[in-house]
Amino acid sequence: MGDGRLAGRVALITGASRGFGRAIALAFAREGARIAANYLSSRREADGLVAEAGRLGAEAFTLLGDVAREDDARALVDSTVDRFGRLDILVNNAGGSPAADASTASPRFFAAVIAINLTGMMVFSQRANNVMQKQDEGGSIVNISSVAGLTATPWSVAYGASKAGVINVTKSFAVAWGPRVRVNCIAPGLIWTEAAAFLAPTEEARSEARAMIPLNRIGEVEEIADVVQFLCSPASRYITGETIVVDGGSRLRSGG
Repeated sequence: MGDGRLAGRVALITGASRGFGRAIALAFAREGARIAANYLSSRREADGLVAEAGRLGAEAFTLLGDVAREDDARALVDSTVDRFGRLDILVNNAGGSPAADASTASPRFFAAVIAINLTGMMVFSQRANNVMQKQDEGGSIVNISSVAGLTATPWSVAYGASKAGVINVTKSFAVAWGPRVRVNCIAPGLIWTEAAAFLAPTEEARSEARAMIPLNRIGEVEEIADVVQFLCSPASRYITGETIVVDGGSRLRSGG
């Protein structure tokens, strides 16, 4: 596929089989990128993603791996470079969002969530940066955080802490790795995914959620993908170290 804003670029997306990751991968495919799609347990969905990317004219392949494992993170970056010869874009999307009350979360649970959401992102980014720094055009890294990282989350203290860490580490990497590698972050609000369906399982719950959002609707995964695509395109070439909140304005009403 020769056309598109990302034509010729190679993108590795973690957690690409469902939700945000799938939407991001397909958005990249439409813009001409070649895709390395990481998954952990959803092999059928990952294969389906690759097939759909192929129908869009994009070359794509799957990569099994656990982002919380340091060896897996390094191997996935290396496998992408072995397949395509380079790595231009890394999207650290994979993560977990289990609830844990601030008063009862155990140190073991806290460490597990940090490993998935924060440590894995750090290792992936470091490995990708080593590749990108040696390339003629550098590269772009986008980390998926959450509005939970910008406000108090007593119902999910480990998740909120990990996502706050993603925001902070994004800034540190942007300073350390510029000018060749840009590093940015997205903080989604309530977006319609399997997790959102769990949090708002009834129409009444969804109506209450919409009432807290100035745009009066729950976001779609494609709206996250659009912002990620922008941050990885030449249109954002003077942006690094930023966190873009994509929440329909809900933080304006919640006071976050």
